[in-house]
Amino acid sequence: MGVDADAVRDLYHASTCLSELGLYHAAKWVAEALNGLPKDQVDAAMATVATNGPSFPTEYYQCSPTEQAKFTLAKCYFQCKEFDRAALTLAPLTSPCCVFLRLYARVIAIDKRATEESDGSINWAVPKSDVVLAADDDDQKSPPAEDTLRAQLTKILQEIDTLTRHQSSPNPFYLYLAGAIYNKQKKYSLAAQYLVKSVLSFPYNWSAWKELASTLTTLDEALQLLTKLKQAPKVSLLVFDIFEVVVLQQFYQSSPELVDRVMALQHQFPHFYFLKVQQFLIAYHSMDYVKAEQVYDDILVGDPLRLDDLDTFSNMLYVMEKRSKLSYLAHYASQVDKFRPETCCVVANYHSMKGEHEKAIMYYQRALALNKQCISAWTLMGHEFVELKNSHAAIESYRRAVDQNPRDFRAWYGLGQAYEVLDMNLYALYYYQKATNLQPLDKRMWQALGNCYEKSDKLEEAAKAFEKALMIDNFRAGGAHHGDDTDGDAYQSVLEPHVVYRLAIISEKLGQVATTFRYMKLCFGQEYEWGETDETTKARLWLARHALENKRFDEAYELAKELNRGNAHDIEEARSIARDARSRMK
Repeated sequence: MGVDADAVRDLYHASTCLSELGLYHAAKWVAEALNGLPKDQVDAAMATVATNGPSFPTEYYQCSPTEQAKFTLAKCYFQCKEFDRAALTLAPLTSPCCVFLRLYARVIAIDKRATEESDGSINWAVPKSDVVLAADDDDQKSPPAEDTLRAQLTKILQEIDTLTRHQSSPNPFYLYLAGAIYNKQKKYSLAAQYLVKSVLSFPYNWSAWKELASTLTTLDEALQLLTKLKQAPKVSLLVFDIFEVVVLQQFYQSSPELVDRVMALQHQFPHFYFLKVQQFLIAYHSMDYVKAEQVYDDILVGDPLRLDDLDTFSNMLYVMEKRSKLSYLAHYASQVDKFRPETCCVVANYHSMKGEHEKAIMYYQRALALNKQCISAWTLMGHEFVELKNSHAAIESYRRAVDQNPRDFRAWYGLGQAYEVLDMNLYALYYYQKATNLQPLDKRMWQALGNCYEKSDKLEEAAKAFEKALMIDNFRAGGAHHGDDTDGDAYQSVLEPHVVYRLAIISEKLGQVATTFRYMKLCFGQEYEWGETDETTKARLWLARHALENKRFDEAYELAKELNRGNAHDIEEARSIARDARSRMK
């Protein structure tokens, strides 16, 4: 089913409106969506665009003739990044578009000043009071400066409240600006109220949708919001369907139904690469890296100069250990635009893969200097500090990441690792649990949780965590698990010997002999796929010892005589078992 002509024309008018108001990223998104439609559909709708106006009031972006000259001058100042000058020029004007641009310019100027006050500095020192509580942003700038900036934002909010209080249909851009400010102040509930009203009144402002998505911290919150929006009488299903896909993707959902929705949207917008990126991200989060790589390769062929989300693609290449491709990508991105945050992250990943962690940190810091909202840079920089054994700096980096995006499971996982290195296992457990709640189908999260539980002597919880990791391994390979299987045949896939061996050891500590035998047998069975490892060797020795104790001398002899790996003590014990078993064999 195609997009009707009125919606196509609205996309065009919306891009003009957003561009006039200085919302360039939102304007770019709408323009890309418009050009992502089939060409014949766009041409047919655009043929009548002059005689068919937008479905929303033109006063959103057109001011009175007497104010047009000043508005044009202010826009020029705004485009030249002279935000205070633009706001001053617009001060006496009263048209809605003039008022919005004035307030928007002031907000940007305040944000810019806050960044300058902080001097872009990052406190890597150990916090004075407690290592768990990393240094607050208050340490980055003096309290008087912060109070002044907060007072200026409060004044803007009061003005917006005055403008919208008695209006039955408030200007959606005023509402968007208020929502963005409240979101920045971490007043998420209040921000969501304003942003919902904004997107229902003017659905084409993708910046408002993004702000709304960032107010969500749990999947339950997200599902409630989606239900509320879907039932709203004024919702634009055209944009809502895209928003729904993005929100579910951001919470690491990867159901076949979600993939089908993306494919249906791509059928409507065959040339809209934003949707192709969502398909890539869904595959990436579900760790189907082969599929994700194919999708992003198609994006690069279709839109070779696109740098958006290229940093995420480079993260995946890093995990896949595709060094040559990552090297090419780093050089290519640098040729396109070396001063884009995404490029800096790609180059940083390349240096990290080469083991040049200091250089990687330098490029991540450059990415943050270019865009302090580049959240992945904080997380990845934390990984680099872990490699350099600087746990306190890693904690600060991860804290910045989760502070800006509580949905970043990698940052929560990194915090867990950092505190585990510091032997603060209770804190590590808390952060690992956060990570598993966000990404329950990543076995690494469960393995880390299991290790931490085991260190804390919570053996039953450790066993459950390792069992979960094993089930995920088995599920991804198409196996089935049955809890009542006692022969280890429930797991039909290739499993990590380390996880199986840990389960065996924990079962032994809990006095569960039958379960220990099952897992030791399962661990030893992985030798045919993984070759001899430390874990399979230890499992072989344990099974040989168990067979000897239970008078299965033939089995004990066969297991022990083949043991040639391990420390001297293990090898000597195996020889002793083999001699003993051989002497008792009839």
